[in-house]
Amino acid sequence: MTARTIIFGDIHACYQEWQDLLEKLKVTAEDRLISVGDLVCKGPSTLRTLEIAKEMKNLRCILGNHEVHLLNLWKKRDIGRPVKDYQKEAIKELGDDFNLYMQWIETWPYYLDLEECLVVHAGIIPGIPLKKQDPKNLVTLRTLSDNQPWYIPYKDQKLIVHGHWAAQGLVVRKNVIGLDSGCVYGKELSAVVLPERKIVSVPARKAYCPIS
Repeated sequence: MTARTIIFGDIHACYQEWQDLLEKLKVTAEDRLISVGDLVCKGPSTLRTLEIAKEMKNLRCILGNHEVHLLNLWKKRDIGRPVKDYQKEAIKELGDDFNLYMQWIETWPYYLDLEECLVVHAGIIPGIPLKKQDPKNLVTLRTLSDNQPWYIPYKDQKLIVHGHWAAQGLVVRKNVIGLDSGCVYGKELSAVVLPERKIVSVPARKAYCPIS
């Protein structure tokens, strides 16, 4: 059997749906697993989701904007910025282990540049070398200054797999796959299996959060 790379869209603490998806994919220890970011916040259990992630030795995670927000709160970089209820809930739930998990999340990269694809949470500015991309864009970008999606002018052949855009849903293009299919909002949790580029999804068990 050919080794698989499986990339998960935004999980947002929906650990039960993640387990449903892992079962549907029949994941093995030989598979290379990647989270596109936003494992945390909004859903039913940030703690349980991070526990599962930490147990999976073949999983690599990149930073999403929600991990970055928690890191900023942990490092007190967001002084004066209102703390959202779901952030308070995640911090409370992590409890005495908050520092431990933040130390781990702090080691996650902003992107993974693999042979078969680039994995980034949100997007890139086309035409700018990867190492010169603004980290903020890597976790928050959706549209460019002309309001078009960032991937429209992206013409490189290398596949980019991203999340972050639940309102848009799944995007499948020749060189871009968007995996945020809105699980936490009651829609679906999705993954892509490489090299065949097969999209596999499971339904949300409920809507955990209003669409923001």
